[in-house]
Amino acid sequence: MAHSTRRRTLGLMSGLSVLVALAACGSADAATEDDAAAGGTQSESQTDAGDTGTAGAGTDGTAGSSSGEFADGTYTAEGSYSTPGGEESISVELTVTGDVVSDVTVTPEASGGNAARFQEEFASGVADEVVGEDLAGLAVDKVSGSSLTGDGFNAALDQIRADAAA
Repeated sequence: MAHSTRRRTLGLMSGLSVLVALAACGSADAATEDDAAAGGTQSESQTDAGDTGTAGAGTDGTAGSSSGEFADGTYTAEGSYSTPGGEESISVELTVTGDVVSDVTVTPEASGGNAARFQEEFASGVADEVVGEDLAGLAVDKVSGSSLTGDGFNAALDQIRADAAA
């Protein structure tokens, strides 16, 4: 019996070691907006966008027919987020069809510097990450190397979900 318990403990410890190692790899993946704003370099990574979700709130939209949890239509929202250089915001226009994102346009609003560059990169890559995804569970982390802009996008998504709620 003691031998079986020891074997289970070793198995759990081994699994934990693998998880810790994987977590360390993910966090050292690429520099982000935080690093660039602090004077570091930024390495672009276009595969780090996440689709983990939080349901939330929205903006003004033209609602069409309702086919489920959200009314079909095009919705617009502004999302603000904090950067080391100050508060920034982006405008998000999102079309919902059958509870799924069918189109998205992000309009950068930063006036210059790193924030403008990161917003442009985010805007150019976000459609690949969100079109075709369910609105209910949609959220992004990092798109085209831009991580903080995703916070503004997610804030706008919360507003859009509230406005589109059927």
